[in-house]
Amino acid sequence: MQPSNSSSKNAEHGNVFLFILLGVILFAALAFAVSRGFRSDTTTAMSQRKAELLAVDVIAFAQRLERTVAKMQRSGISENDISFENPVDAGYAHTPSADNQNIFHGDGGAISRQGAPSGANDGSAWHYTGHTCIADLGTGATGCASNTASDEELIAVLPNVNATVCGIIDKKLGISAIPANTGTAYSATKFTGTYADGSEIILDRSRNAACYSQGGNYYFYHVLIAR
Repeated sequence: MQPSNSSSKNAEHGNVFLFILLGVILFAALAFAVSRGFRSDTTTAMSQRKAELLAVDVIAFAQRLERTVAKMQRSGISENDISFENPVDAGYAHTPSADNQNIFHGDGGAISRQGAPSGANDGSAWHYTGHTCIADLGTGATGCASNTASDEELIAVLPNVNATVCGIIDKKLGISAIPANTGTAYSATKFTGTYADGSEIILDRSRNAACYSQGGNYYFYHVLIAR
């Protein structure tokens, strides 16, 4: 009787099973890596898309503010009587108080008060001031923060903007790189009808709107009235 080959065949079968198992493991690992890469690319694209939308929202609201202020002025409201008083943000109480002078009232500017779009910044509210001038914009030259002339702008400022959103805002405004403010921080004084020396934003050139860097943070401003 010839010796049995069962042990040899069992070994061969075991090796084949091991190769199949290794193949399955390698295929699963490859599929996981590819899937992870796709998810990473998708997440990056979505983040970029979200930043684009946030930048558009910020610019659109600022432009709507400027158009509304201009419309109110054409209707006879003076630059001093424009009011940003609202029940959410304290410190904008205006005297005299009149509904038709309030940018957020239905009888005035008739636009809704808006906070910063979620994710555009750290949650800080829009800030409106008449105590900051933009160097070489309007009638104020460099040094306008302390020239005792009434040449400060009426501006809307969005503080602490996300860096990515800031860069996209500037690109949409035709600014190739985020400019640095070599002047002083925007004035914390809220607009209640007066314009006065306070601070001066100095960028690479005079700009009606821009997102700039200062002290490691980013700020967007839009001029509502150039003076």
